[in-house]
Amino acid sequence: MGAWAQGEPPPDLSPEVFAIARELRCPVCQGESTAESNAGVAVEMRRIIAEMLAEGRTREEILAFFVERYGEWVLYEPPRRGITLWVWVLPFLGMGLLGLALLGYFRPKKALPPEVLEEAERRLREQET
Repeated sequence: MGAWAQGEPPPDLSPEVFAIARELRCPVCQGESTAESNAGVAVEMRRIIAEMLAEGRTREEILAFFVERYGEWVLYEPPRRGITLWVWVLPFLGMGLLGLALLGYFRPKKALPPEVLEEAERRLREQET
């Protein structure tokens, strides 16, 4: 875990740089954002973010720059379009199907019609005698 994992921006970075860096995956670290990683490439990415902000670029422009450079993999949140839309939809779809299955399982069962019950009782009495 990096030195900035607790959510506090390092003192040499503005909170805006840190916020954008948290949205980007470190290209060399497993499971760390660019904000958390101490790898050289992550430090360089934070420096580039700071420079781009100083040039007046927007958050979207900066993210687009890194997507162009590394691909959509670099984003911690995949875009909600195309094939990655399934990443956003499937959990809700799965929860809905699970809810329907549980509802069907725990729903009170319908009582049998009285003529079926009477027939079952009659057969039981016949077997006992």
